[in-house]
This record gives sequence, C-alpha cells and structure tokens, in this order.
Amino acid sequence: MAVITKFERFEKRTFRIQPTQVVGHFGTFGEGEQKVLQIDTQGSQTREKPQKQSQTLQLTRQSAFELWRLLDEEFKFSA
Repeated sequence: MAVITKFERFEKRTFRIQPTQVVGHFGTFGEGEQKVLQIDTQGSQTREKPQKQSQTLQLTRQSAFELWRLLDEEFKFSA
C-alpha cells in the first residue's frame, strides 16, 4: 500500500499496454483536507489466487487534484 503525495513525469523509451485487465475498486475515508481516496485492484482470474487484493493506492486531496490536472492536460478533457 502506498499514499501518493506527488506526481513526477518520467521519460521512458518504450511503453506497452499491460495485457491483464482488472476492475478498480474505490472508496473514501476521512473528511475535509484529511479525506483520502483509496483504489484497490484484485488479482486477475488467471492468477494463482484470483480476486485476492493485489494493489492499493491512496490519494490525498492534494495528490488527487494534481492527478486531475494531469489527466485533463494529457487527455484534453476540458477542450
């Protein structure tokens, strides 16, 4: 599990779409400036233990806002 506090662009030479697809489950806890968004993924059907929690990411209000700006910038949502 990790709390994302900041995003930084990295330069990578090659990218590929991951072949495994999963559903992201999300929830929030806390209030106001202390509110946190948590996103969990579970193992795919092909894993040894399918449906076992695999990854957890937590976003603070500040990092969620930063992600929102990055998504808008990269995907031109408001254009």
